[in-house]
Amino acid sequence: MSGQSLPLSGKTALVTGSSRGIGKAIAAELARLGSDIVVTARTVTRRDDLPGTIQETVRLVEDLGRRSVAIKADLTVDLDIDALAEQAIEAFGGIDILVNNAAAIDEQMFTSFWDTTAESLKHQVQLNLIAPWLLIKALAPEMRKRDGGIIVNITTGDPAAVPINQPGEGNLPGKGATGAAYPASKAALDRMTRDVANELKADKIALFAVGPGFTLTENCEQLGPIGGFDTVYAHSMDVPAKAVGYLCSCPDPMWYTGKVIFAPDFVREHNLL
Repeated sequence: MSGQSLPLSGKTALVTGSSRGIGKAIAAELARLGSDIVVTARTVTRRDDLPGTIQETVRLVEDLGRRSVAIKADLTVDLDIDALAEQAIEAFGGIDILVNNAAAIDEQMFTSFWDTTAESLKHQVQLNLIAPWLLIKALAPEMRKRDGGIIVNITTGDPAAVPINQPGEGNLPGKGATGAAYPASKAALDRMTRDVANELKADKIALFAVGPGFTLTENCEQLGPIGGFDTVYAHSMDVPAKAVGYLCSCPDPMWYTGKVIFAPDFVREHNLL
């Protein structure tokens, strides 16, 4: 297939948290579909505990025949978010697709209500809600100039789906569930997605959320035992990546705007794997 016939040929995507995990998988999938990629995360040099750097993802994208640039950014710092948006626009002349994938994935996810500090709560809200809000705020005007765009917020499962009175301790933090702060911040992200999508419709900017489901990332392998999760039930990173790739390249992304989409069901329904 020639580069010109790829569905995202001529487009540029910015994927946050793309040094590893779901973000890296999404960056690769969008590149396969023809998009150039702005790779961004905090990891510039390889860590002892986790693989992946932004430069490694850039090389992966370039090996797939697309252009790419790495921009280091700490999304807990508002000035870094502003600089990221400016540098991304400068690098490629604009952004057509924004994937807000970066999230607070660490041991703090499994802290109980009693032990969650104000600082931890603010950290999770900053990464999971405020950073996506600010990046949308920074890049939506550029998408408007380009007559539209696509924004994907990577969310999580619905905490309401876990029965509060289920037998055993499977719904307690660190015993098969996260603490309250993480899903609360993601629930806020879902609500923000729905309401902001309504405001962006007039500018042909599609905004939707994708829940990846229980995905076997490098972080999942490391944190699974801490959270009380059995990773044997996790699916591959191809599941959320294929879902996002389809949503960004389908004939009418606006049909999905405002929706929260569960990737495993979506991939199954559309025969994407």
